[in-house]
Amino acid sequence: MTQNLWGLRMLKRAYDIGPISIINRMTSGRGVGTSMGRNRPAVAGRTATSLEDGASQHLALIILVGLLLAGAILRIANLLLEASLWEDEIFSVALAESPLADLFLTGLRFDTHPPLYYVQLHFWGAIANSDRWYILNSTLLSIVSVVVIFECCRRIYDERVGLWAAAIQSLMPLQLFFAENVRMYPMFAILAITLWYVLQTIVRHGASSRARLFAVACLGVATTLTHGLGFFVTFFIFLHALIQFYGQTSRRNAIFLVGSYVPVALTAIYPLVIGAIRRTEGIAVFDVPTIGIHLTMTLLGPEFPWPTVAGLVALPLLVFVPLVEPRARMLCGMLVLLPLFTLFGISVLFKPVFIYRTIGLFLPFLAIAMALCADTAFRRKARMPRVWISAMILTMLAGGVNYTINFEKRGYREIVTELKTASSENDVILAGSPSVFWAVTRYLDGDHTRRSALEVQPPVRDGMLRVKQKLEDLGATSLGLFGQTDHIRIADRTVYPFFAGEPASKLPAFWVLNPAEGGCASIGEDGSRYHVVNEISASSQRAIQCRRSGL
Repeated sequence: MTQNLWGLRMLKRAYDIGPISIINRMTSGRGVGTSMGRNRPAVAGRTATSLEDGASQHLALIILVGLLLAGAILRIANLLLEASLWEDEIFSVALAESPLADLFLTGLRFDTHPPLYYVQLHFWGAIANSDRWYILNSTLLSIVSVVVIFECCRRIYDERVGLWAAAIQSLMPLQLFFAENVRMYPMFAILAITLWYVLQTIVRHGASSRARLFAVACLGVATTLTHGLGFFVTFFIFLHALIQFYGQTSRRNAIFLVGSYVPVALTAIYPLVIGAIRRTEGIAVFDVPTIGIHLTMTLLGPEFPWPTVAGLVALPLLVFVPLVEPRARMLCGMLVLLPLFTLFGISVLFKPVFIYRTIGLFLPFLAIAMALCADTAFRRKARMPRVWISAMILTMLAGGVNYTINFEKRGYREIVTELKTASSENDVILAGSPSVFWAVTRYLDGDHTRRSALEVQPPVRDGMLRVKQKLEDLGATSLGLFGQTDHIRIADRTVYPFFAGEPASKLPAFWVLNPAEGGCASIGEDGSRYHVVNEISASSQRAIQCRRSGL
Protein backbone atom coordinates (compact mmCIF):
# COMPACT_ATOMS: atom_id res chain seq x y z
CA MET A 1 0.00 0.00 0.00
CA THR A 2 2.80 2.42 0.93
CA GLN A 3 4.62 1.72 -2.33
CA ASN A 4 1.43 2.29 -4.32
CA LEU A 5 0.80 5.63 -2.61
CA TRP A 6 4.39 6.63 -3.27
CA GLY A 7 3.97 5.74 -6.92
CA LEU A 8 0.79 7.80 -7.19
CA ARG A 9 2.52 10.82 -5.65
CA MET A 10 5.41 10.49 -8.13
CA LEU A 11 2.97 10.27 -11.06
CA LYS A 12 1.18 13.38 -9.79
CA ARG A 13 4.51 15.23 -9.49
CA ALA A 14 5.49 14.22 -13.03
CA TYR A 15 2.09 15.30 -14.29
CA ASP A 16 2.40 18.67 -12.53
CA ILE A 17 5.75 19.46 -14.09
CA GLY A 18 4.92 17.84 -17.43
CA PRO A 19 2.97 19.02 -20.50
CA ILE A 20 0.20 20.80 -18.59
CA SER A 21 2.75 22.93 -16.77
CA ILE A 22 4.53 23.80 -20.03
CA ILE A 23 1.24 24.70 -21.73
CA ASN A 24 0.27 26.93 -18.80
CA ARG A 25 3.61 28.73 -19.02
CA MET A 26 3.25 29.17 -22.79
CA THR A 27 -0.25 30.57 -22.56
CA SER A 28 0.66 32.87 -19.67
CA GLY A 29 3.82 34.09 -21.40
CA ARG A 30 6.22 32.97 -18.65
CA GLY A 31 9.38 30.94 -19.00
CA VAL A 32 8.90 29.77 -22.66
CA GLY A 33 10.01 31.69 -25.75
CA THR A 34 8.33 31.66 -29.21
CA SER A 35 9.29 32.47 -32.78
CA MET A 36 6.03 34.28 -33.43
CA GLY A 37 6.79 37.93 -34.14
CA ARG A 38 3.87 39.31 -32.15
CA ASN A 39 5.36 37.89 -28.94
CA ARG A 40 8.84 39.39 -29.31
CA PRO A 41 8.06 42.86 -27.87
CA ALA A 42 6.46 41.21 -24.83
CA VAL A 43 9.54 39.04 -24.34
CA ALA A 44 11.77 42.10 -24.65
CA GLY A 45 9.63 43.96 -22.13
CA ARG A 46 9.72 41.05 -19.78
CA THR A 47 13.49 40.82 -20.16
CA ALA A 48 13.88 44.49 -19.29
CA THR A 49 11.58 44.09 -16.31
CA SER A 50 13.50 41.01 -15.21
CA LEU A 51 16.79 42.88 -15.41
CA GLU A 52 15.31 45.78 -13.46
CA ASP A 53 13.97 43.40 -10.81
CA GLY A 54 17.35 41.68 -10.62
CA ALA A 55 19.14 44.99 -10.11
CA SER A 56 16.61 45.96 -7.44
CA GLN A 57 17.13 42.65 -5.66
CA HIS A 58 20.90 43.06 -5.74
CA LEU A 59 20.57 46.57 -4.32
CA ALA A 60 18.28 45.32 -1.53
CA LEU A 61 20.77 42.55 -0.77
CA ILE A 62 23.64 45.04 -0.55
CA ILE A 63 21.61 47.28 1.79
CA LEU A 64 20.67 44.37 4.05
CA VAL A 65 24.26 43.15 4.26
CA GLY A 66 25.30 46.75 5.01
CA LEU A 67 22.78 46.91 7.86
CA LEU A 68 24.11 43.64 9.25
CA LEU A 69 27.65 45.01 9.14
CA ALA A 70 26.48 48.20 10.86
CA GLY A 71 25.02 46.14 13.69
CA ALA A 72 28.25 44.15 14.02
CA ILE A 73 30.38 47.33 13.99
CA LEU A 74 28.23 48.94 16.71
CA ARG A 75 28.60 45.83 18.86
CA ILE A 76 32.36 45.77 18.48
CA ALA A 77 32.58 49.52 19.15
CA ASN A 78 30.61 49.14 22.38
CA LEU A 79 32.86 46.27 23.43
CA LEU A 80 35.99 48.34 22.85
CA LEU A 81 34.71 51.62 24.28
CA GLU A 82 33.33 50.43 27.62
CA ALA A 83 34.79 47.54 29.57
CA SER A 84 33.61 48.38 33.08
CA LEU A 85 30.91 46.34 34.81
CA TRP A 86 27.82 47.73 36.51
CA GLU A 87 25.86 46.22 39.38
CA ASP A 88 23.95 43.40 37.66
CA GLU A 89 27.03 42.45 35.65
CA ILE A 90 29.11 42.29 38.83
CA PHE A 91 26.49 39.90 40.18
CA SER A 92 26.83 37.67 37.09
CA VAL A 93 30.63 37.61 37.34
CA ALA A 94 30.57 36.91 41.10
CA LEU A 95 28.38 33.86 40.51
CA ALA A 96 30.42 32.72 37.51
CA GLU A 97 33.67 32.86 39.49
CA SER A 98 32.25 30.85 42.39
CA PRO A 99 32.73 27.09 42.65
CA LEU A 100 29.98 25.35 40.72
CA ALA A 101 28.12 24.14 43.82
CA ASP A 102 28.27 27.62 45.38
CA LEU A 103 27.00 29.07 42.11
CA PHE A 104 23.71 27.21 42.49
CA LEU A 105 23.44 28.09 46.17
CA THR A 106 24.20 31.78 45.54
CA GLY A 107 21.45 31.87 42.95
CA LEU A 108 19.02 30.44 45.48
CA ARG A 109 20.24 32.89 48.11
CA PHE A 110 20.20 36.14 46.15
CA ASP A 111 18.81 35.89 42.62
CA THR A 112 15.45 35.79 40.85
CA HIS A 113 16.92 34.04 37.78
CA PRO A 114 17.58 30.31 37.28
CA PRO A 115 21.23 29.24 37.01
CA LEU A 116 21.75 28.01 33.41
CA TYR A 117 23.27 31.24 32.11
CA TYR A 118 25.64 31.49 35.06
CA VAL A 119 26.81 27.90 34.47
CA GLN A 120 27.69 28.82 30.88
CA LEU A 121 29.49 31.94 32.11
CA HIS A 122 31.33 29.89 34.76
CA PHE A 123 33.04 27.80 32.07
CA TRP A 124 33.67 30.89 29.92
CA GLY A 125 35.35 32.56 32.91
CA ALA A 126 37.63 29.54 33.39
CA ILE A 127 39.62 30.77 30.37
CA ALA A 128 40.12 34.40 31.47
CA ASN A 129 38.52 36.82 33.92
CA SER A 130 38.95 40.38 32.68
CA ASP A 131 35.93 42.66 32.32
CA ARG A 132 36.28 42.80 28.56
CA TRP A 133 36.48 39.00 28.36
CA TYR A 134 33.16 38.64 30.16
CA ILE A 135 31.53 41.32 27.98
CA LEU A 136 32.86 39.51 24.90
CA ASN A 137 30.73 36.53 25.93
CA SER A 138 27.55 38.59 25.52
CA THR A 139 28.82 40.24 22.33
CA LEU A 140 29.51 36.91 20.66
CA LEU A 141 26.20 35.44 21.84
CA SER A 142 24.41 38.49 20.43
CA ILE A 143 26.09 38.01 17.05
CA VAL A 144 25.17 34.32 17.15
CA SER A 145 21.53 35.29 17.83
CA VAL A 146 21.57 37.30 14.59
CA VAL A 147 22.91 34.27 12.70
CA VAL A 148 20.33 32.00 14.36
CA ILE A 149 17.37 34.23 13.49
CA PHE A 150 18.59 34.38 9.88
CA GLU A 151 18.95 30.62 9.58
CA CYS A 152 15.64 29.84 11.30
CA CYS A 153 13.71 32.32 9.14
CA ARG A 154 15.50 31.09 6.02
CA ARG A 155 14.37 27.56 6.74
CA ILE A 156 10.80 28.49 7.69
CA TYR A 157 10.26 31.18 5.02
CA ASP A 158 13.14 32.00 2.65
CA GLU A 159 16.50 33.76 2.50
CA ARG A 160 15.05 37.23 2.00
CA VAL A 161 12.92 37.00 5.15
CA GLY A 162 15.97 35.65 6.96
CA LEU A 163 18.09 38.61 5.88
CA TRP A 164 15.43 41.11 6.88
CA ALA A 165 14.97 39.49 10.29
CA ALA A 166 18.73 39.35 10.87
CA ALA A 167 19.18 42.99 9.85
CA ILE A 168 16.38 44.18 12.14
CA GLN A 169 17.59 42.03 15.05
CA SER A 170 21.11 43.33 14.49
CA LEU A 171 20.07 46.99 14.59
CA MET A 172 17.57 46.96 17.47
CA PRO A 173 19.09 49.36 20.02
CA LEU A 174 18.15 47.24 23.03
CA GLN A 175 19.90 44.27 21.43
CA LEU A 176 23.03 46.44 21.28
CA PHE A 177 22.56 47.15 24.99
CA PHE A 178 22.23 43.44 25.73
CA ALA A 179 25.33 42.73 23.63
CA GLU A 180 27.58 44.71 25.98
CA ASN A 181 26.01 43.59 29.26
CA VAL A 182 27.14 40.47 31.08
CA ARG A 183 23.61 39.18 31.45
CA MET A 184 21.56 36.34 30.02
CA TYR A 185 19.59 38.14 27.31
CA PRO A 186 21.58 37.20 24.15
CA MET A 187 21.72 33.56 25.26
CA PHE A 188 18.00 33.67 25.98
CA ALA A 189 17.30 35.06 22.49
CA ILE A 190 19.18 32.16 20.88
CA LEU A 191 17.19 29.58 22.85
CA ALA A 192 13.81 31.29 22.34
CA ILE A 193 14.31 31.68 18.58
CA THR A 194 15.43 28.06 18.23
CA LEU A 195 12.46 26.83 20.26
CA TRP A 196 10.11 28.84 18.05
CA TYR A 197 11.79 27.40 14.93
CA VAL A 198 11.44 23.76 15.98
CA LEU A 199 7.78 24.31 16.89
CA GLN A 200 7.15 26.01 13.55
CA THR A 201 8.78 23.07 11.79
CA ILE A 202 6.34 20.74 13.55
CA VAL A 203 3.43 22.97 12.55
CA ARG A 204 4.50 23.07 8.92
CA HIS A 205 4.94 19.30 8.70
CA GLY A 206 1.62 18.71 10.40
CA ALA A 207 3.14 15.97 12.52
CA SER A 208 5.50 15.69 15.45
CA SER A 209 8.32 13.18 15.38
CA ARG A 210 9.91 11.93 18.58
CA ALA A 211 13.15 13.75 17.80
CA ARG A 212 11.39 17.09 17.34
CA LEU A 213 9.28 16.63 20.47
CA PHE A 214 12.42 15.80 22.47
CA ALA A 215 14.17 18.87 21.03
CA VAL A 216 11.18 21.05 21.91
CA ALA A 217 11.12 19.77 25.49
CA CYS A 218 14.88 20.31 25.93
CA LEU A 219 14.81 23.80 24.41
CA GLY A 220 11.76 24.73 26.48
CA VAL A 221 13.46 23.62 29.69
CA ALA A 222 16.68 25.43 28.75
CA THR A 223 14.82 28.65 27.94
CA THR A 224 12.92 28.42 31.22
CA LEU A 225 16.15 27.95 33.18
CA THR A 226 17.91 30.91 31.57
CA HIS A 227 15.74 33.83 32.74
CA GLY A 228 13.30 34.39 35.58
CA LEU A 229 10.51 35.01 33.06
CA GLY A 230 11.66 32.32 30.65
CA PHE A 231 8.61 30.24 31.60
CA PHE A 232 6.40 33.18 30.54
CA VAL A 233 8.01 33.41 27.10
CA THR A 234 7.98 29.66 26.49
CA PHE A 235 4.28 29.52 27.38
CA PHE A 236 3.40 31.99 24.62
CA ILE A 237 5.71 30.29 22.10
CA PHE A 238 4.00 26.96 22.78
CA LEU A 239 0.54 28.55 22.76
CA HIS A 240 1.22 30.20 19.40
CA ALA A 241 2.33 26.87 17.90
CA LEU A 242 -0.56 24.91 19.42
CA ILE A 243 -3.16 27.31 18.02
CA GLN A 244 -1.55 26.94 14.59
CA PHE A 245 -1.23 23.17 14.97
CA TYR A 246 -4.72 22.45 16.25
CA GLY A 247 -7.12 21.95 13.37
CA GLN A 248 -4.30 21.17 10.91
CA THR A 249 -3.65 17.72 12.29
CA SER A 250 -5.14 14.97 14.43
CA ARG A 251 -5.95 15.40 18.10
CA ARG A 252 -3.30 12.77 18.85
CA ASN A 253 -0.50 14.92 17.42
CA ALA A 254 -1.78 17.95 19.34
CA ILE A 255 -1.75 15.92 22.55
CA PHE A 256 1.86 14.91 21.88
CA LEU A 257 2.77 18.57 21.47
CA VAL A 258 1.07 19.43 24.76
CA GLY A 259 2.92 16.52 26.35
CA SER A 260 6.26 17.99 25.31
CA TYR A 261 5.32 21.09 27.32
CA VAL A 262 4.86 19.13 30.55
CA PRO A 263 8.58 19.06 31.53
CA VAL A 264 8.74 22.78 30.72
CA ALA A 265 5.79 23.48 33.01
CA LEU A 266 7.39 21.43 35.80
CA THR A 267 10.66 23.33 35.36
CA ALA A 268 8.74 26.60 35.64
CA ILE A 269 8.02 25.81 39.30
CA TYR A 270 11.58 26.88 40.18
CA PRO A 271 11.44 30.47 38.83
CA LEU A 272 7.83 30.86 39.95
CA VAL A 273 8.65 29.99 43.57
CA ILE A 274 11.84 32.08 43.61
CA GLY A 275 10.09 35.01 41.95
CA ALA A 276 7.23 34.86 44.45
CA ILE A 277 9.53 35.39 47.44
CA ARG A 278 12.06 37.77 45.87
CA ARG A 279 11.69 41.48 45.29
CA THR A 280 11.32 42.19 41.56
CA GLU A 281 11.71 45.32 39.43
CA GLY A 282 9.04 46.90 37.29
CA ILE A 283 6.06 49.21 37.04
CA ALA A 284 3.60 48.70 39.89
CA VAL A 285 1.00 51.38 39.00
CA PHE A 286 -0.54 52.75 35.82
CA ASP A 287 1.85 55.60 35.17
CA VAL A 288 1.86 56.70 31.52
CA PRO A 289 5.20 58.60 31.51
CA THR A 290 7.00 55.66 33.15
CA ILE A 291 5.39 53.23 30.70
CA GLY A 292 6.58 55.48 27.90
CA ILE A 293 10.15 55.46 29.23
CA HIS A 294 10.30 51.67 29.33
CA LEU A 295 8.79 51.35 25.85
CA THR A 296 11.29 53.90 24.55
CA MET A 297 14.22 52.00 26.03
CA THR A 298 12.85 48.75 24.59
CA LEU A 299 12.08 49.93 21.07
CA LEU A 300 14.42 52.89 20.52
CA GLY A 301 17.18 52.32 23.05
CA PRO A 302 18.48 54.03 26.19
CA GLU A 303 19.22 57.75 25.92
CA PHE A 304 16.70 58.25 23.09
CA PRO A 305 15.22 61.79 23.05
CA TRP A 306 11.76 62.47 24.53
CA PRO A 307 11.67 59.14 26.41
CA THR A 308 8.25 59.65 28.05
CA VAL A 309 6.45 59.90 24.68
CA ALA A 310 8.75 58.39 22.05
CA GLY A 311 8.00 54.79 23.05
CA LEU A 312 4.24 55.40 23.19
CA VAL A 313 4.42 56.69 19.60
CA ALA A 314 6.85 54.00 18.40
CA LEU A 315 4.82 50.99 19.59
CA PRO A 316 1.73 51.51 17.35
CA LEU A 317 3.94 52.56 14.44
CA LEU A 318 6.01 49.38 14.72
CA VAL A 319 3.12 46.93 15.09
CA PHE A 320 0.49 48.50 12.80
CA VAL A 321 1.77 47.09 9.50
CA PRO A 322 2.54 43.61 10.96
CA LEU A 323 -1.03 43.48 12.27
CA VAL A 324 -2.50 44.13 8.82
CA GLU A 325 -0.07 41.84 6.97
CA PRO A 326 -1.61 38.32 6.90
CA ARG A 327 1.69 36.46 7.25
CA ALA A 328 2.80 38.51 10.26
CA ARG A 329 -0.53 39.18 12.00
CA MET A 330 -0.72 36.11 14.22
CA LEU A 331 2.98 36.16 15.07
CA CYS A 332 2.86 39.82 16.08
CA GLY A 333 -0.35 39.40 18.05
CA MET A 334 0.56 36.19 19.89
CA LEU A 335 4.27 36.79 20.51
CA VAL A 336 4.49 40.57 20.85
CA LEU A 337 1.26 42.35 21.79
CA LEU A 338 -0.52 39.69 23.88
CA PRO A 339 2.58 39.04 26.06
CA LEU A 340 3.16 42.78 26.37
CA PHE A 341 -0.32 43.50 27.73
CA THR A 342 -0.30 40.36 29.89
CA LEU A 343 3.03 41.35 31.39
CA PHE A 344 1.70 44.81 32.15
CA GLY A 345 -1.43 43.37 33.78
CA ILE A 346 0.61 41.06 36.01
CA SER A 347 2.90 43.96 36.93
CA VAL A 348 0.08 46.27 38.00
CA LEU A 349 -2.18 43.68 39.64
CA PHE A 350 0.22 41.19 41.22
CA LYS A 351 3.99 41.69 41.09
CA PRO A 352 6.16 44.33 39.35
CA VAL A 353 7.72 42.72 36.26
CA PHE A 354 6.99 45.21 33.45
CA ILE A 355 10.39 46.72 32.67
CA TYR A 356 12.33 47.33 29.47
CA ARG A 357 14.48 44.23 29.98
CA THR A 358 11.52 41.86 30.28
CA ILE A 359 9.67 43.48 27.38
CA GLY A 360 12.86 43.00 25.37
CA LEU A 361 12.56 39.22 25.71
CA PHE A 362 10.00 39.30 22.88
CA LEU A 363 11.95 41.57 20.52
CA PRO A 364 13.18 38.74 18.25
CA PHE A 365 9.58 37.98 17.33
CA LEU A 366 8.91 41.62 16.53
CA ALA A 367 11.96 41.45 14.25
CA ILE A 368 10.52 38.39 12.47
CA ALA A 369 7.09 40.03 12.09
CA MET A 370 8.66 43.16 10.66
CA ALA A 371 10.81 41.02 8.35
CA LEU A 372 7.71 39.32 6.92
CA CYS A 373 6.16 42.73 6.24
CA ALA A 374 9.34 44.05 4.65
CA ASP A 375 9.65 41.00 2.39
CA THR A 376 6.05 41.31 1.22
CA ALA A 377 6.33 45.06 0.68
CA PHE A 378 9.48 44.84 -1.43
CA ARG A 379 8.27 41.86 -3.44
CA ARG A 380 4.99 43.58 -4.32
CA LYS A 381 6.63 46.99 -4.66
CA ALA A 382 4.04 48.43 -2.27
CA ARG A 383 5.09 52.02 -1.78
CA MET A 384 3.71 52.87 1.67
CA PRO A 385 4.81 49.65 3.39
CA ARG A 386 8.27 50.14 1.87
CA VAL A 387 8.39 53.67 3.24
CA TRP A 388 7.24 52.33 6.62
CA ILE A 389 9.89 49.62 6.91
CA SER A 390 12.62 51.96 5.67
CA ALA A 391 11.63 54.62 8.22
CA MET A 392 11.49 52.09 11.07
CA ILE A 393 14.90 50.61 10.25
CA LEU A 394 16.49 54.06 9.91
CA THR A 395 14.98 55.04 13.26
CA MET A 396 16.43 51.91 14.87
CA LEU A 397 19.81 52.62 13.29
CA ALA A 398 19.66 56.17 14.64
CA GLY A 399 18.69 54.84 18.06
CA GLY A 400 21.61 52.41 18.01
CA VAL A 401 24.12 55.09 17.04
CA ASN A 402 22.65 57.45 19.63
CA TYR A 403 22.97 54.74 22.28
CA THR A 404 26.58 54.02 21.37
CA ILE A 405 27.53 57.69 21.55
CA ASN A 406 25.57 58.84 24.58
CA PHE A 407 25.05 55.89 26.90
CA GLU A 408 27.45 55.67 29.84
CA LYS A 409 27.59 52.57 31.98
CA ARG A 410 27.43 53.09 35.72
CA GLY A 411 30.48 50.86 36.08
CA TYR A 412 32.37 50.38 39.33
CA ARG A 413 35.96 50.15 38.15
CA GLU A 414 36.49 53.92 38.09
CA ILE A 415 34.90 54.69 41.46
CA VAL A 416 36.75 51.86 43.23
CA THR A 417 40.02 52.99 41.68
CA GLU A 418 39.37 56.50 42.99
CA LEU A 419 38.37 55.08 46.36
CA LYS A 420 41.58 53.06 46.57
CA THR A 421 43.59 56.21 45.91
CA ALA A 422 41.64 58.41 48.34
CA SER A 423 41.48 55.91 51.21
CA SER A 424 44.31 54.85 53.46
CA GLU A 425 45.50 51.51 54.76
CA ASN A 426 43.30 50.03 57.47
CA ASP A 427 40.30 52.14 56.36
CA VAL A 428 36.85 50.58 56.55
CA ILE A 429 34.60 50.60 53.49
CA LEU A 430 30.86 49.98 53.73
CA ALA A 431 29.05 48.67 50.62
CA GLY A 432 25.27 48.74 50.65
CA SER A 433 24.57 45.41 48.95
CA PRO A 434 26.30 42.15 48.00
CA SER A 435 26.71 43.30 44.37
CA VAL A 436 28.39 46.56 45.40
CA PHE A 437 30.54 44.58 47.84
CA TRP A 438 31.62 42.20 45.07
CA ALA A 439 32.48 45.21 42.90
CA VAL A 440 34.68 46.72 45.62
CA THR A 441 36.52 43.46 46.26
CA ARG A 442 36.95 42.81 42.52
CA TYR A 443 38.57 46.15 41.75
CA LEU A 444 40.46 46.61 45.02
CA ASP A 445 42.08 43.26 44.35
CA GLY A 446 44.08 43.91 41.20
CA ASP A 447 44.69 40.19 40.68
CA HIS A 448 40.94 39.38 40.53
CA THR A 449 41.31 36.53 43.00
CA ARG A 450 38.46 34.06 42.59
CA ARG A 451 36.35 33.50 45.68
CA SER A 452 32.94 32.12 46.47
CA ALA A 453 30.09 34.62 46.36
CA LEU A 454 28.72 32.92 49.48
CA GLU A 455 31.83 33.49 51.58
CA VAL A 456 31.00 36.99 52.91
CA GLN A 457 27.39 38.01 53.57
CA PRO A 458 25.50 40.56 55.62
CA PRO A 459 23.56 39.38 58.68
CA VAL A 460 20.11 38.01 57.88
CA ARG A 461 16.88 39.14 59.45
CA ASP A 462 13.14 38.48 59.43
CA GLY A 463 12.14 35.61 57.09
CA MET A 464 15.68 34.72 56.09
CA LEU A 465 16.69 34.52 59.75
CA ARG A 466 13.96 31.94 60.31
CA VAL A 467 15.15 29.95 57.28
CA LYS A 468 18.70 30.05 58.64
CA GLN A 469 17.58 28.78 62.03
CA LYS A 470 15.66 25.90 60.43
CA LEU A 471 18.72 24.92 58.38
CA GLU A 472 20.84 25.00 61.51
CA ASP A 473 18.32 22.75 63.25
CA LEU A 474 18.58 20.31 60.33
CA GLY A 475 22.37 20.38 60.48
CA ALA A 476 22.70 21.99 57.03
CA THR A 477 24.97 24.83 58.08
CA SER A 478 27.86 23.18 56.21
CA LEU A 479 26.27 24.34 52.96
CA GLY A 480 27.42 27.86 53.80
CA LEU A 481 24.21 29.33 52.38
CA PHE A 482 24.41 32.31 54.74
CA GLY A 483 28.14 32.90 54.60
CA GLN A 484 31.13 32.38 56.85
CA THR A 485 31.80 35.99 57.88
CA ASP A 486 30.32 39.49 57.48
CA HIS A 487 33.48 41.24 56.21
CA ILE A 488 36.70 40.70 54.31
CA ARG A 489 40.21 42.08 54.55
CA ILE A 490 41.54 43.02 51.12
CA ALA A 491 44.23 45.44 49.88
CA ASP A 492 44.83 46.45 53.54
CA ARG A 493 41.22 47.61 53.85
CA THR A 494 38.25 46.09 55.64
CA VAL A 495 35.11 45.84 53.50
CA TYR A 496 31.56 45.11 54.71
CA PRO A 497 28.76 44.04 52.31
CA PHE A 498 26.20 46.22 54.10
CA PHE A 499 25.86 49.58 55.86
CA ALA A 500 27.23 48.18 59.09
CA GLY A 501 25.88 50.43 61.82
CA GLU A 502 27.30 48.47 64.75
CA PRO A 503 30.92 48.18 63.52
CA ALA A 504 30.85 51.75 62.19
CA SER A 505 29.75 53.19 65.53
CA LYS A 506 33.05 52.08 67.06
CA LEU A 507 35.20 53.70 64.37
CA PRO A 508 36.53 57.24 64.14
CA ALA A 509 35.97 57.26 60.36
CA PHE A 510 34.83 55.04 57.48
CA TRP A 511 33.96 55.19 53.77
CA VAL A 512 30.50 54.56 52.31
CA LEU A 513 30.01 53.63 48.66
CA ASN A 514 26.75 54.89 47.15
CA PRO A 515 25.30 56.03 50.48
CA ALA A 516 21.57 56.24 51.08
CA GLU A 517 19.85 59.60 51.27
CA GLY A 518 21.09 61.29 54.40
CA GLY A 519 24.72 60.34 53.87
CA CYS A 520 26.57 59.58 57.10
CA ALA A 521 23.41 60.02 59.17
CA SER A 522 21.85 56.98 57.49
CA ILE A 523 24.49 54.60 58.87
CA GLY A 524 23.05 53.05 62.00
CA GLU A 525 21.59 54.74 65.06
CA ASP A 526 24.78 56.68 65.74
CA GLY A 527 25.08 58.00 62.20
CA SER A 528 24.09 61.50 63.29
CA ARG A 529 27.38 61.75 65.17
CA TYR A 530 29.30 61.62 61.87
CA HIS A 531 29.80 64.21 59.15
CA VAL A 532 31.15 64.07 55.58
CA VAL A 533 34.82 65.03 55.33
CA ASN A 534 35.57 63.76 51.81
CA GLU A 535 33.57 62.92 48.71
CA ILE A 536 34.54 61.38 45.37
CA SER A 537 32.52 60.41 42.30
CA ALA A 538 33.08 58.64 38.97
CA SER A 539 30.82 57.05 36.34
CA SER A 540 27.69 58.23 38.20
CA GLN A 541 28.86 56.43 41.35
CA ARG A 542 29.59 58.24 44.62
CA ALA A 543 31.61 57.55 47.77
CA ILE A 544 31.81 59.62 50.94
CA GLN A 545 34.10 59.52 53.97
CA CYS A 546 32.38 59.92 57.32
CA ARG A 547 34.24 61.11 60.39
CA ARG A 548 33.01 61.31 63.95
CA SER A 549 32.18 64.83 65.00
CA GLY A 550 34.74 66.44 67.32
CA LEU A 551 37.72 64.57 65.85
